[in-house]
Amino acid sequence: MKITRLQLVALPALVLALPILAALAAPAELPPSGVQLRGAVSHPGALDNALIQGLPTYRRLIKVAGSDGKYRCALEVEGYALRDILDRAEVKKKVDDGFNRPLDTLIVVRGRAHTQALFSYGEVFLAPDGGPLLADRARFVLPGHHAPLKAETNDPTVLRSGEERGRLSLQSCASCHAGPEPPALSLPKGWLLTAPQDGFGGRFVEDVAEIAVQQVGVPAKKEASASATTVVDSPVLVAPDGAQTKLTPERFQQTAGQDWKDATFGEGRGFRGYFNWQGADLEGVLRPLLPAGVNPREVWVLVTAADGYRSVYSGSEVFAAPADRRVLLVDRANGAPLGAGSGRYMVVPKADFYADRGVRLVKEIRIGLMSPPG
Repeated sequence: MKITRLQLVALPALVLALPILAALAAPAELPPSGVQLRGAVSHPGALDNALIQGLPTYRRLIKVAGSDGKYRCALEVEGYALRDILDRAEVKKKVDDGFNRPLDTLIVVRGRAHTQALFSYGEVFLAPDGGPLLADRARFVLPGHHAPLKAETNDPTVLRSGEERGRLSLQSCASCHAGPEPPALSLPKGWLLTAPQDGFGGRFVEDVAEIAVQQVGVPAKKEASASATTVVDSPVLVAPDGAQTKLTPERFQQTAGQDWKDATFGEGRGFRGYFNWQGADLEGVLRPLLPAGVNPREVWVLVTAADGYRSVYSGSEVFAAPADRRVLLVDRANGAPLGAGSGRYMVVPKADFYADRGVRLVKEIRIGLMSPPG
């Protein structure tokens, strides 16, 4: 087989990427019981009492959608912030990908019924609210006009662990709840992963078996000549199949018209200034690149700067977030072009408390697909 010069140039990057890509291959076989922590963490293994002991607990009211997208039930859940659990497990990259921060890592939560949910590092660690919740206890919310339930051990409106919920019978509810109005009831079992920020129809995993921290599998690229005066006029947009297009100023202006005011505060340096950002929703720029039939919640978006800095965003953040939680691609701040040090474009995630996932000098925006459930 003849190897071209172009292939020879690409080989070093491919060799570097192979161990990372291997880590993103088909997920490992799910454990028969319990929850396992895997991937880029210092302390992988079972989610046991030693890991969660002393962590604060939170309660949330959630409306659960079934696999058909229709209403399934309303629950009160109690559990632990996913970020508190992963703090204990210590997120740490296993492969050197050229970027020394975890801002480009993904958290994938898988259930035993072939369901899974994708989160970015920022959604878990940098949001101002509690973020995704891993709940071990749940109960049905009983409406005020519902007939009183008899005190019994089978009461589904009492907070119960996953094991206890698995033993409950809802047979007594069948006479009233035959669906679809009101719906047939089913009580989710096992550990539950919920994202209250998504609202109805958002990410939800029943009977959680695995929490995996993953690297994106793309080595970081840094321009040797990148400096405070670098300007990238037309960043590259990379579709899931690898096809590349240029984001020209003309194309950007077709989706521009959004603005966002915020006081900028970084994890490391604190207050960085007050800004009125002007630009476009990143969704409008990237949606034409999504393959037909792909669930936007099952993709990730990697934004890379000319100097090698980068961050990853979940498809839920980019394509399914409400207006006040969207990700912006901006070209102006306080009424003026971004100027020296920021390039032509900068990414600003509205939902983050910290500004660390903001990426200036944007050079490449890449869409990747989450591995299908095993």
